[in-house]
Amino acid sequence: MSETILEIKELKKSFGDNPILQGLSLEIKKGEVVVILGPSGCGKSTLLRCLNGLESIQGGDILLDGQSIVENKKIFT
Repeated sequence: MSETILEIKELKKSFGDNPILQGLSLEIKKGEVVVILGPSGCGKSTLLRCLNGLESIQGGDILLDGQSIVENKKIFT
């Protein structure tokens, strides 16, 4: 069984009344290669900005090696 290195749980992000990410969940295991693909405006860049702490989220959680990066902003320093 592979170790999960990144887990996204029910991620929600909106800009005003415009929902961008609605309950997105994803699990990435060690050694996996992941591609984020979609049309313009579907939330690819917003997802990456949420993952690296440049955007706040309205709901859900992001776990890196089992630790919430939403609650523990020190993980980026």
